[in-house]
Amino acid sequence: MPRIARKDSKSSFYHVMVQGINKEYIFDTDLNIKKYKELIVSKIYKSNIEILAYCIMNNHAHFLIYCEKIEDLSKFMQKLNTSYSRFYNKINKRVGYVFRDRYLSQGIFDKKQLYNCLNYIHNNPVKAGIVKNVGEYKYSSYSEFFDKKTIITNRGIELLFGLQKDYKKQLIKISRMFCDAQFIDIKEKKKEINEFVTEVEKYYQKKINRIKEDKKELEFVLKKARKETDETIVNLAKLFEISKSSVGKYIKK
Repeated sequence: MPRIARKDSKSSFYHVMVQGINKEYIFDTDLNIKKYKELIVSKIYKSNIEILAYCIMNNHAHFLIYCEKIEDLSKFMQKLNTSYSRFYNKINKRVGYVFRDRYLSQGIFDKKQLYNCLNYIHNNPVKAGIVKNVGEYKYSSYSEFFDKKTIITNRGIELLFGLQKDYKKQLIKISRMFCDAQFIDIKEKKKEINEFVTEVEKYYQKKINRIKEDKKELEFVLKKARKETDETIVNLAKLFEISKSSVGKYIKK
């Protein structure tokens, strides 16, 4: 049986989701998905995490991840998505954010939730009407449990199913279960403004009040600020050292 943290303990199992900025199709080609998978394999080396399941859709991806320390998860996702953002921007000759957020995550605290999440991840393309059966989708981990493994490992399988020799039958059974999606309704958390400013300044390599020197950058960052933080137009005007009317003009474009 898999080892699950008790409800009065922190979890070691996490459902993780990443999504394209403005829900853009950032995984819309075989090349893009192949590159993302290659980066997963390279970044997972010495990362102290195990990916137990995954599914890469057109504008988002889901992961079921095991790690002892949440810091290891954060480091892995940051390295993975930063590297992919550079690749994506380069081949598309664009600049700016690629992902809607760094990532969203949710702890899993019992076996029912664990298998529910496994079901949900593999059934994503079925629910989207892309395929009729989970095994038909080539960008999820489902087939790796039966054939060649690239991201899924034997240790990951043991974490999911213990030492059961018939884990493949168990996986098929799980994939056919009714999925209660309530627990995996990951809620978006608003960022603190200080966290947002740090990210913007690091990305653009300049102070936040200098963003106004480029009107396109200013428009993009202001819209992102309104979406990802709870700051008012008044506070954003002070932060960027521009007028309230200018903030309003840019976010309404």
